[in-house]
Amino acid sequence: MGPFGVPGAIGGAPAGKSGLGPRLVVFAVAALLLWWVVSSVASCAARPAALSDTGLSGEMASEPLGPTVSFVAVGDNLPEKTLGAYADSLAGETGDGTYDYRPIYAPVRSYIEGADLAFVSQEVHLGGDDLGVQGYPSFNAPDDLADALVDTGFDLVASASNHCYDWGNFGAVEHSRELWNTKPVAFTGTATSQEEADSIPVVEREGITFALLDYTYGLNGFEPDDIPSYAVSFLDEDRIRSQVAQAHELADVVVVAAHWGTEKQMEPDEQQLAYAQLFADLGVDIVLGSHPHVIGPVEWVEGSGGHKTLVAYALGDFKSTHDTPHLESELAGMLACDFVREPPAGAEAAEGAGPDEEGAEAAPDADTAADGAGDDRAAEQGPITIQNVRWIPLVNHIEDGAHAVYALENYNDELVARHTFLSTQDNPLQWMRDTTEQVVHSRGADIPIEI
Repeated sequence: MGPFGVPGAIGGAPAGKSGLGPRLVVFAVAALLLWWVVSSVASCAARPAALSDTGLSGEMASEPLGPTVSFVAVGDNLPEKTLGAYADSLAGETGDGTYDYRPIYAPVRSYIEGADLAFVSQEVHLGGDDLGVQGYPSFNAPDDLADALVDTGFDLVASASNHCYDWGNFGAVEHSRELWNTKPVAFTGTATSQEEADSIPVVEREGITFALLDYTYGLNGFEPDDIPSYAVSFLDEDRIRSQVAQAHELADVVVVAAHWGTEKQMEPDEQQLAYAQLFADLGVDIVLGSHPHVIGPVEWVEGSGGHKTLVAYALGDFKSTHDTPHLESELAGMLACDFVREPPAGAEAAEGAGPDEEGAEAAPDADTAADGAGDDRAAEQGPITIQNVRWIPLVNHIEDGAHAVYALENYNDELVARHTFLSTQDNPLQWMRDTTEQVVHSRGADIPIEI
């Protein structure tokens, strides 16, 4: 708290006018000082050990009790021919085989690079420059896209999607996986061997370990039996149960990417709800949904053992273009939160950080972990809680000769006027704010939205 001042000077008035004699003045000063000392001691005794004076606005804030990892996640990165041509124009001579996608993501780079850990769903495979840039219905992106995503700050890359085998019969999965294996990211969802498919990537930040799992509902033009069994990770209950159990053995936090849902639908369908419940029952900590091309709600799903899983049903398209644009497809989202290691059992916890608080959930704990390894870590080092959950709306910016991604909080009327589609709509910024509030909160979770 701010420094205390003496509340008014006592004395100095002529005798006979103040009504206080010298002894009374001394007594009053002594009484005032005694009251101040007693109040200060009582205040300090009542103060939680985790709190300290900040010196800012006279307010007190909790200090971190343990390691904290800031986290952000975005939805499908879906570049096609239009974005490829733009990236081509930004890198050397047009048609020289080089592409620079970095300016597309530059307006949100500070959000992504500033996080300790950042996730993206890379819906389009990087199948080799020989295939060239391809668009709907069979997508392909050049190798330079990987460098752009790494440069933007992404650490976790999921690749299982309905488009991840578009050019699979032409070696696209093999080339894509081999390329990503050379980058400083955790990559999963597609594989070139059973050994690779069985390997669960784990990353560490601030002493907290994170395992990444990735699943898709299906493929365009292929059935699971049409491709090698290891090539693509499908939503399958037996596979999920086995991999989540392994992930709990390997890491403190289990992150699941799920390519699921119904296109253009802003509410979860029955498949999403069923798998979200399964993930919660198994003690998964956070589920990051993609595929519908629009945003969906965020909620805490309680598992059979009491564990609560943070589920973002649909993050929208991080970047894409559509032949027939709609307001819904120009709006996306970035989920942000902090993973905090709390003190071991018996130690004093931070005020407001318990698992019963909205936005602060334990993950996993002794009652909800799917295996003994998570229990042991929680007992020895303290449980991980998910705190400071928030939603950052994103805008898919498209103008003649330029493309980018912006946070809605930084998007203004000047940019609207330049947008080839939003400029034709009536007050699109307010529509985006209202729609984000309605959709993200539609299942009852009061997640803060940065607009």
